[in-house]
Order: sequence, then structure tokens, then C-alpha cells
Amino acid sequence: MQFILFIAIFFSLGFNALAMPVVAPNRLQGRSFKVERVKRNDHVAHGPTALRKAYRKFGIDTTTLNGVDVSDFQPFETQHPAPKSAQAAAGKSDQTGVVDATSVDGDVEFVSPVNIGGQTLDMNFDSGSADMWVLSSRLPKSLRSNREVYDPSESSTFEDLKDSTFRIAYGDSSYASGGVGKDAVSIGGVKVTEQTFGLPTDISQTFADDTKSNGLLGLGFSSINTIKPESQKTFFDNVADSLDEPVFTVRLLSNGVGEYEFGTIDKTKYSGTLVNVSVDSSNGFWEFSSAQYAIGGGAFHTITQAPSAIADTGTSLMMVSPEVAEAYYQQVDGAIFANNANGYIFPCTSSLPTLSVAIGSAYSATIPGSLMNWSEVGTNTTTGETVCYGGVQSSGSSTMAIYGDVFLKALFVVFDQRGPSLGFASPA
Repeated sequence: MQFILFIAIFFSLGFNALAMPVVAPNRLQGRSFKVERVKRNDHVAHGPTALRKAYRKFGIDTTTLNGVDVSDFQPFETQHPAPKSAQAAAGKSDQTGVVDATSVDGDVEFVSPVNIGGQTLDMNFDSGSADMWVLSSRLPKSLRSNREVYDPSESSTFEDLKDSTFRIAYGDSSYASGGVGKDAVSIGGVKVTEQTFGLPTDISQTFADDTKSNGLLGLGFSSINTIKPESQKTFFDNVADSLDEPVFTVRLLSNGVGEYEFGTIDKTKYSGTLVNVSVDSSNGFWEFSSAQYAIGGGAFHTITQAPSAIADTGTSLMMVSPEVAEAYYQQVDGAIFANNANGYIFPCTSSLPTLSVAIGSAYSATIPGSLMNWSEVGTNTTTGETVCYGGVQSSGSSTMAIYGDVFLKALFVVFDQRGPSLGFASPA
């Protein structure tokens, strides 16, 4: 069986890499840029919040999750200090295209400065969606208080896309909807002169309360863009032909520091050989086969409910098929699925095993146990122990697993339009 090779293959990086596609000869040279992600130390990570965001993003039915109410579990009160402003972060940009991405709420989401029509705003980069939308002055004042917003009237290059609309809706009935416009959008010095994006005139209270971000920049496939009557291209699709290579890479470190880099694959950022796996883009995601798992270096088992996964920079946790999550936490002393914590919790003193998951049909990736402890989340009022929240959680009713930052931090990942494919290696 191919997967017998898994344990020794991935993190020893004894790979047999697939050939990389040839760069088109007419592609412009010297075009690449990167977006740095820098962890802020003044935020407390809140796992239940991160999981709820992922569930509503993908419309996952949480009634399929069978847990218990833990009477002696007392959650910590969350804190939400104000993030660094986009203008301050943008001040670090230069001709090399380096800009900051700042984590908020303890890595629950990351924000990066994006320049739209000369106005710089904090936005999320998300490989799990394909829409760009930004909060603007067209929102009622009650929905944009205490935040910076984009003002189309202040841009000489803005243009309405008449008769076009967009609506983003999530599983918990949160939404953003409104008209559509286009303007010059610049990230790291690389500009799309007429990038199309949504301009909400109505948002749910969920988005109104999230004052850390002013919108979203989707990096999924344009086929799932929601603008009507005609879907539009993502920023990445629009700039891909002007880049050295039609790729972006993700390198995150366990301390929250990392970067996105567009247009080039920096070989100094990973060690060993880069392994490529095919992507099925038919659902609009960076989706690949991930049909087996192993815990703590043990034998591999078949995944039945969600045998494929997507690589998603817009999700904080690693959300695996329910049978994988259940099997994993059976190996963690004191672990339990707690309804009142919205996921698996365990005593912080418990040892966490590694989790290996299939990458395509011939490789595996091993996520160290140190990344599985997402955060301290509360206390056990009976024993006085501090309780922690798992970085691995169940994907619930979803037919695909969602491999977010917990997974990505263990790897150097290449998102490649050619194929399309994903490349994986151990980060340098």
C-alpha cells in the first residue's frame, strides 16, 4: 500500500518531486511581491470564535456534532484590543513590495493593508473564497461607526459597475450585500487598474461588530465569485499574467510570523524537495485528495466522510473529518468535546500526539503536537486546572476537510495556477 511510505517520506523530505510546469516565455519578468504576516502579542487567541467563523463561512451544520455540556468548565473572558492601523502598516511598504499582515484576536484572523483608489484599508487574504469586498461610505452610519471605510467619492479612478450586485451569505445567516464597483487596487506595489469588488450597502451585525477588518480579498478560483449577473476575476487572476510565475506561496511560522509571496517560489524559504499534488478546482477551492490519517506515528487509516481537503488561509484551525478528530482526541488524556466550548478541550498539561494526513496519493504531512494546542480557553472549577482548546477540530457536516493555519504552519505551501497544483515542503 502506497501509504506505508508516508511516515518516513514527508518530514524527512525524501520526496520524489513532480516536474514543475514550464514558465510561459511571454510572461513579464521581475514582477513579484510579498505580504508579511506578523503576530501581535497583545491578543488572546480564542478557539471557539475561530471555529464559529469557519463553520459559518462554509455553511457547516453544527447540529451533527455530538458533545456534552461540561458543568465545571469556566471559559475565560475574551479581550479585543484595537489592531495596528493599515496606514501604519502601509508605511513600511517599498518598491520590493513588502507589506505587513497583522494578526488580530490571537490569530483568529489576519489583516493586511490594501490600497484602493489611494485609500489604504485593513483586509483579510482568503484562499477559501473568490470575492473581494470592502466596507465603504455607502453603508448606513450605524454599521460603520468606529472604523475606517473606503469612500468611492474620494477616488478619481472609481467607477460603478451598473446593474451588478453581490451577496455573501453564511451558515449562521450573517451576510454582506450591495452594489459593485471597480477601482485601482494595489498590493505591495503591484496594481490592477480596474479591479472589481463588492460595496455592501447592508451587512449583518456580525460584520458590523468586527472592527478589525474592512473587507476580504479572495484568493480562490474565480469560478465561485458571487458577483451577478456576471462573475468577476479575483485580484490574483488579474495579476497572474504579469508575474514571473502564476503562483503565490504561504510560509507561516509557529510564532505567528510569516508571509505570502506572489510571483516567485523562493527556494531559501524551504528545505528538501518540493512535492506537487494535483488540485481539483471544480468546486472553486484549492482542493486535493487527503484520504488517510495516522496519529502519533501509528498505522494509517482510511478517511470516509471527508476524504479531500482544501488549503485555506482564511481559516485559523485545522478542521478534519469527524472520525479523525474523534480518533485524535481519544489519544489525549482528559480530552472531551464540550458543547459549551464549541469544540474539543483538554487539560493544558496533556501531551498531544502528532497527526499525519495524506497529501495526494503518495505523500503525507505530519503536523507536530505543539501546533495542536491552540490556546488556553478556560479553567476546570473542580480541579483548578487550566483548560486548552484544540487546534484540530471536527469539520462537522462538511464533505471536505478544511486545512487552515494550524496545518499551514507546519509547511511551506505553493499555490500554483499551472495545473493547477499545490506544492508542499518543510519550511526552512
